Amino acid sequence: MNRLDPPDYFDDAAALDALALNTRLKCYPSLAAQVPAIKAGYVQYVAAMGNSHGVVNIALPVPIQAQLKALYASPSKELPHINRIREESEANCCPMCGSFHSGTLDHLLPKADYPVFAIFGHNLVPACKCNSTRTNLLTGANPHERILHPYFDDILRERLFVAQIEDFGLVPRITLRPALDPFDPLVAAVSFHMANVVDRTSILRYLRTSWTNLLRRPSLAAAELRAAPATRQALRDILTAELDRQDDTHGSRNNWRSVFLAGLLDDPLLDWLFAAFLRPGWAADGPLIEGAV
Repeated sequence: MNRLDPPDYFDDAAALDALALNTRLKCYPSLAAQVPAIKAGYVQYVAAMGNSHGVVNIALPVPIQAQLKALYASPSKELPHINRIREESEANCCPMCGSFHSGTLDHLLPKADYPVFAIFGHNLVPACKCNSTRTNLLTGANPHERILHPYFDDILRERLFVAQIEDFGLVPRITLRPALDPFDPLVAAVSFHMANVVDRTSILRYLRTSWTNLLRRPSLAAAELRAAPATRQALRDILTAELDRQDDTHGSRNNWRSVFLAGLLDDPLLDWLFAAFLRPGWAADGPLIEGAV
């Protein structure tokens, strides 16, 4: 999860004008009559800041709907931004769930339900396969529950959830814990997004693997943990510095690595980890507990 700047290297309105003049499209010349309505839809989408509770759908003739969806699947020369957004996101942290891969596009408002926004740049968000697990879900049954929008929701710059690790040992219980102030006005949206996007990914498997690696070889969590930290505060400082490095490396406070490291800073877990480093016979960068291999 991450806040992104929307792509600014194309003009949606100009693209529509050019498409309306393309005699090779099946919707020529009928698209031209719909261009003002589509442009108005784009304007109000931005005015609503992509909030699915506020964006109004625009009714279009069925053939025009089909053509817009077909243009997304096979972009014409007027729509170079579609492939460019996809290609430029391939190595980035997924802004929808925080995983370490992207390379596809998510129609934040699904094109099946909102075909008017099928080729609209502000509706095309880089994503990983969480795109398909979310399906067409947008809002919940309760007020303010909705999917967050990486181009508009500034809250995505904040740390929104961390690993909750309990029953420390070889097989701990690991869940996700919201990190947002419970009185924040966006708490319902954040919780809904976490439950319906992040929780549907393989993040818990990733966190369990990260925990196993930490127990087996502490330097895999932070290089400085090859040696036992001198004090509990030193352990906290090492993990905090590594957390900051991961935030910066991935451009997100909600990338999966940061989610794991932030969870290690819970006081009971810090106490347990520091005691594990002080265990008699512990060898540098060796297992923190017996059986961790």
